[in-house]
Amino acid sequence: MPRSTLIARVLFTLVVILALWYCWILISATQQIGGASPAQQTLGTLPGVRPRAVAKDCTGVVVTAQGTWLVGRVENEYEQLAPSGERIDLNGLVAGKPRDTSQTSVIARLDADGVFKPVAQVSGTACLVTSADGARVVLLTDIYRADDGGAQNVVFRSDDQGKSWAWLRDGFFPDVSGAATTITPYFYGKDEVWAWRWADDIEPLSGVFYSADGGAHSTPITVTEPLAVTADYVRSQHPDIQEWRDSVDQLTHVLQVSPQRAFIWVSQRYWASHPDGKSDNLAFSVTTRVQVQRVAGQWQVENLQRDNGLYISELADNGAGRVIGLIDQGSSGRTLVAELDTGSLAWKPLGELPNVFSPLPAKTRAFGLWVGRNSLLVNTYSGHRPPRWLYWWSEANISADAVFYSQDWGQSWKRLALDGYMGVRGFEGKSDRVIWSQQDYGADTVLNTYRLHQTP
Repeated sequence: MPRSTLIARVLFTLVVILALWYCWILISATQQIGGASPAQQTLGTLPGVRPRAVAKDCTGVVVTAQGTWLVGRVENEYEQLAPSGERIDLNGLVAGKPRDTSQTSVIARLDADGVFKPVAQVSGTACLVTSADGARVVLLTDIYRADDGGAQNVVFRSDDQGKSWAWLRDGFFPDVSGAATTITPYFYGKDEVWAWRWADDIEPLSGVFYSADGGAHSTPITVTEPLAVTADYVRSQHPDIQEWRDSVDQLTHVLQVSPQRAFIWVSQRYWASHPDGKSDNLAFSVTTRVQVQRVAGQWQVENLQRDNGLYISELADNGAGRVIGLIDQGSSGRTLVAELDTGSLAWKPLGELPNVFSPLPAKTRAFGLWVGRNSLLVNTYSGHRPPRWLYWWSEANISADAVFYSQDWGQSWKRLALDGYMGVRGFEGKSDRVIWSQQDYGADTVLNTYRLHQTP
């Protein structure tokens, strides 16, 4: 065989191998093939009900010291829940008819025999929150109040693990107006809890409230000036940018580090078109931080500081002294996993987000961060652009979501064998367990767990 022919065949074989390798990476990522299954076990089964397997909008599993709860949501158009004497219809506790009849939320509690027993149901959306010790369960709903048109939607509470429920006419954090399901609570200790709203346009001043009695009463955290900056503040620092977007991303985070000290962060991200008119949009961020000090029993705000170029998209405390966040620095929108030093308040980068298309380049975002005692869990969405010589006739973007975990605090990652975004149903940080399920057409919903860290 001529040498030139041999070389041609070798090159052709290499090209075929590279093409197959490239295609396999894309297929395995988009079809969610592969991944680890560490210490897989069945947590429980929800018989006869197939709620939507969506981890957002308050559905999923909540584990407390006194019980394990499941909140599911079914579409009434496809699945009608027949009345049952075993679960309480919470609609009957409120005068008037519920406004939303297209969906029903089901609240179930795990029994010792491994079965999630439905204990209540309510029309529309419901979000379950519990006290730090798990003794009190609060259900935030989007049902409109029928008594006096109050500012907050209907809230229910159970103090006996779902055996009975009461309508809280005064609400949960009654000073926080708007839909109850938009309240984001953060518990510290047994009865201390902070709350704020998800909204992009939080109230003037801090928009944060504190309660010493589990949310029954609350007081606003006041500051001398609003924590959120205006668009003019950001634009004045970048006079070279001519075209700005109207939308702004805004998130609030609260962390109490001791009985006497807490912190509030308000992160904002403004978007603008790149001056060259061709590149991706630019992101300009600013984070405002204040310390909240308890003086004579009252919380007082001090030390307001602004960090231009910083955006905190996630912040989580593992309950054992480690605070982990997802932060963006600069205008590229690149997200890093970082640890917060609660003494100096400095951020220490730990690693980058995992890329499901690796080693191919991709832009990756995170839609959830969970921090365990010895592990991290992150839900990602990555987009890969094929090279123009391969996909020359137009711009293309191939996207995929995935769930990764880390046992070394973000320095390395392993992909989990579960559906990205739709698969994660909950996380128990104390035991480093992720709770997940697969949506199928069976009669039951099966909840499984992976243990992300094995204690020696």
